[in-house]
Amino acid sequence: MSLQDRINDLKIKRNAIILAHNYQPAEVQDVADFVGDSLELSQRAARSDADTIIFCGVHFMAETAAILCPEKKVLMPEVNAGCPMANMITVEGL
Repeated sequence: MSLQDRINDLKIKRNAIILAHNYQPAEVQDVADFVGDSLELSQRAARSDADTIIFCGVHFMAETAAILCPEKKVLMPEVNAGCPMANMITVEGL
């Protein structure tokens, strides 16, 4: 059984969807249910009937999905994924 088949089996067993930002590598996009930008993916999470959202993107994207879907479990495969542009914002700069 291929890795992609095992991932698909787990998605079914866990009633999960995988959301991948469009800058993710092709192999991540290949197993994703939806590929898009951060806002689009968070909106997809909110419309989904999945119990678990696997968000392949940066942390603020997963946080947005968690706010929009408080009843769902939102997971990030890479918890240290950050956004250089978001990291430029400081309290002093506001």
